[in-house]
Amino acid sequence: MLRRTFLLTSLGALAACETPIAVPRYADITFRHRPKINLDVAKVTVVEAYQGPGALPNVEHEFPIPPQRMARNWARDRLNAVGSSGEVVFTIREAPVIEVPLEKKEGLTGLVTVDQAERYEARLVVEMRAENPALGNQASAVTSVERKRTVPEDITINEREGIWYKMTEDMAGDLDKQLQDSLHQYFGAFLR
Repeated sequence: MLRRTFLLTSLGALAACETPIAVPRYADITFRHRPKINLDVAKVTVVEAYQGPGALPNVEHEFPIPPQRMARNWARDRLNAVGSSGEVVFTIREAPVIEVPLEKKEGLTGLVTVDQAERYEARLVVEMRAENPALGNQASAVTSVERKRTVPEDITINEREGIWYKMTEDMAGDLDKQLQDSLHQYFGAFLR
């Protein structure tokens, strides 16, 4: 009896010593390392027109850094008002990430294979409008970036969040390039 109690106590103590799973921390996705884009306007306004439902099939609210936040950071970090009149309005029109369940194999085959369980479809649409009535200038452009990614059914929560972070990071690179191209193509009268 004593031996059994000792064994159970020892097993309990060993279980209590198990190392907890580390929860990763993700850096905010910013554009502070990129040069400011000086614009001949008095102010830059960011409008967050997209309001996600906060429930499935949408999952953007679960992302470590949601695409909408990354887009807001872009406007804050890159656009710089250096004029005395006029305004640039940066509107985040769409920023959903949809979780699409995928079909999995059934039966014996399903037991021995690891299927792709979900596909994540991210879409970000932003609009920039500039107007300087004093100079008679105006310009606008709409930019859209997308990413899709599937994940296996045996993925851990930490791995899933890592994939989500990478999706936002990749979208950030695309957004930065496309917006900069749009500024040079359509906003030449505002660039300083």
